[in-house]
Amino acid sequence: MKKTVLIILVMLVLAFFAGNGVAQQINKAPMGKGYNSQVIYPGAYKSVLLFFKNNTTDSWRRKPHMDRLRIISCQDALNHLNNEGKWQGTLNPDGSCGVSSTESPLWATGNRLNYDQLAGATGN
Repeated sequence: MKKTVLIILVMLVLAFFAGNGVAQQINKAPMGKGYNSQVIYPGAYKSVLLFFKNNTTDSWRRKPHMDRLRIISCQDALNHLNNEGKWQGTLNPDGSCGVSSTESPLWATGNRLNYDQLAGATGN
């Protein structure tokens, strides 16, 4: 009788830990294959927002009236942002392509910034 109770207790403990590990794996974003724009990565940034930073700063900021992809009409920027989550270049205030230079800001979606944080990247 004691052996049966002990075996059942051990099985319950093992089942608990096995289930707990599976639950942790389900909540993790897939990181092994690189950034996937179809996956919503959890993090501090709202995934649907657009952020930028200049070459002289490490902080990501939002630009009023240009913080959503629907505002961007520059096709090169849209292609990169939709597929890779990042693009470097200059955008005019209306979202069209601007003249790029060595001082062109880096743009990123919030989803990409969350991915970079999860992956331990610097965001560059």
